[in-house]
Amino acid sequence: MPTLELRSLTKCYGLVVGIQDVSFTLDRGEVFGYLGPNGAGKTTTLRCIMGFIQPARGDVIVLGQRVAAGRATRHARLGYLPGEFRLWPRCRVRHALGMLARMGDDDGADARREELAARLELDLDRPFGTLSKGNRQKVAVIQAFQHQPELLLLDEPTSGLDPLMRQVVLDLIRDAAAAGATVLLSSHDLNEVSAVCGRAGILREGRLVQTGPISSIVRTGERRLKVWFADGVLRPVVPLDRLPGVRVIEQRPGLVHLAYQGTCDAVLQWIASFPVDRIATPETSLEEAFLQYYNTPPPAAAPTAHTPPEGPP
Repeated sequence: MPTLELRSLTKCYGLVVGIQDVSFTLDRGEVFGYLGPNGAGKTTTLRCIMGFIQPARGDVIVLGQRVAAGRATRHARLGYLPGEFRLWPRCRVRHALGMLARMGDDDGADARREELAARLELDLDRPFGTLSKGNRQKVAVIQAFQHQPELLLLDEPTSGLDPLMRQVVLDLIRDAAAAGATVLLSSHDLNEVSAVCGRAGILREGRLVQTGPISSIVRTGERRLKVWFADGVLRPVVPLDRLPGVRVIEQRPGLVHLAYQGTCDAVLQWIASFPVDRIATPETSLEEAFLQYYNTPPPAAAPTAHTPPEGPP
C-alpha cells in the first residue's frame, strides 16, 4: 500500500488555478522532492493533503484512507512542517511542543523531543515569542519529527537556518527515511533536494511537468559539449539554423561551450570540420535541468469547452 497517493488533484482560487491534475504516489521509506518556485502550487498541494482546504476535484489517499477536507485524516501519523509556523508567543517551547505531541499517539515523544533539541542546539525553556527566526524554524522541525510519524510533509524545512543546522535537518530526513518514514520535501533549494531525494517532481504554474528519479530528470534535459580548438584564436560561427535544439552557452577564441537536446550527431559533424584539441562533456546539474523548465515558455493552454469558436457560425 502506498503511503501517499494523489489522483488528479486540482484546486482553484476563484478563476485562478492553484494546482491542476497533480498525480503521484509515494512508497514507504521514500524521500520525494517537490520542486517549484514560490507560487507554483507546492503549499497548496500540502494543504490539500492535510485536509486544510477542499480541492476542486481529485483525491488524496494517506496511509490507505481518503482525505476529506476538515477532518484530521491520519494526523496522528503525520508530521507537518508548514511554511509559516506559529505557536503561542508567551508559551515556553517545551510546554507548547508537549501539548502538540499529546495530539498524537507516540509515547516516546518526550525523549525524542529532548534528543532533537540537543541536535538542533535549541533551548526548550524559552518562550516561543522571544526566539529568532532560525530558532523558530528549529521548533517547527521538532514538532514535525517528535512523534516519529510515518509520513512527513515538509514545506521548506531549512528556511532561515545556518549551513550547519541545515545539514542537521537533512540528516534527520535521512534518518527518518532509513527508519521507514516517507518524506515529501517541498523546496526551491535544489542542493538540498539533490542531497536527500532519490526522486523528484517539478511543478510549474500548478502543473507537474516532470516526475522521476533525479538522474532521469537531469538526463532528459540538455546535455553539454565543451570544445577546445587546435587553433587557439579560432572562433567559428555556430550555425544554429542548421543545428536544431542547440544553443551557445559560452564562446571565446579557441573554445565553444554548447548545450544540445536529442542526439549529438549534427553537432559533432559540425565540430569535425575544424581541427580540435579536446572535447569535454560537463555534467548537467539538477539546478540546470530545473531551470530549463522555467526558461522555456509554457505550452499554450488548450481551448476549454466554453471557448467560443472563431469566425462566423
